[in-house]
Amino acid sequence: MFFVVENRSYRIQRSSHLPSFSLAIVLLLLAALAAVFRPGYSHSLNRGVTPSGAGSSQAEQATPLPADQQGAFTPLTDEYTDTEPVDAKTPPTKPEPSTHPAVTTDTFDYSRPVPAADIAVADDYFQDSVFIGDSRTEAFQMFSGPQNAVYYHSNGLKVDTIFTKEVIKKVNEQKITIMEALRQKHFRKVYIMLGINELGWAYSDLFIKKYGEVVAEIKNIEPEVLIYVQSILPVSEERSQNDEIYNNTNIGKYNELIQQMAAEESLCYLDVAQCVTDEEGNLYSDASTDGIHLNKTYCDLWLDYLKLHYVAP
Repeated sequence: MFFVVENRSYRIQRSSHLPSFSLAIVLLLLAALAAVFRPGYSHSLNRGVTPSGAGSSQAEQATPLPADQQGAFTPLTDEYTDTEPVDAKTPPTKPEPSTHPAVTTDTFDYSRPVPAADIAVADDYFQDSVFIGDSRTEAFQMFSGPQNAVYYHSNGLKVDTIFTKEVIKKVNEQKITIMEALRQKHFRKVYIMLGINELGWAYSDLFIKKYGEVVAEIKNIEPEVLIYVQSILPVSEERSQNDEIYNNTNIGKYNELIQQMAAEESLCYLDVAQCVTDEEGNLYSDASTDGIHLNKTYCDLWLDYLKLHYVAP
């Protein structure tokens, strides 16, 4: 090997110490590489997290981020989710429960059925109440009706015979009409269900006229009374399809008249039928053996409806 320096030629003979020189060079290169790949040094940081066992060896998996840079951890699934941590100053709160207190006589819209309240009344709510009706009301009393209420009912009772039919037995065994019995009894609430026996009347306007007379007389007897008029309960699908008179089409028409009367006379209309009616507008098939009168299970539903639908004084 020759080098030329300042026009002079020198011949350098290969040194016998060259292997030692090469080893030193290798050691310097390894030191440099170690410095480049030391912990914490990187030209670019991959902030993603590679799930364990995703096809790469343990040495190839990324180092987890520091705790202050991680997302939310879900213990139930042991999965990492890249979501923002909840601000401790504004924690999530449960929505306030909605409340629907009972309507009052001052705020009630008489053109609509009485809405449901959140809290049901107890049986003592009915201690100053009178239930008036036909055989359906009789079944209600027998199966489910509040024991502290008074019941004036009769099989086949109508809006006209309530004035004339002597069905209430006094202590001395003498019978009097329902209106006469009301004059001898102090009451603050009246629940009326009439109309199914009048479905065969030729004129529906006569029915609602007579019904209005019943209401007027009760108000005359007790001016401060709270009157609940209940919708006529439907009949079963079989009964409705096979009876030209006692069917749910006619019942629906009568209920519309009753609700209209309630709006005009400031009466509380109770859509009791909704708690015993299926999606097709018929009485549930298991509610009755004859398609008309309710069994105990459905009389209980009737009572539950009354306890949730009321007007506060």
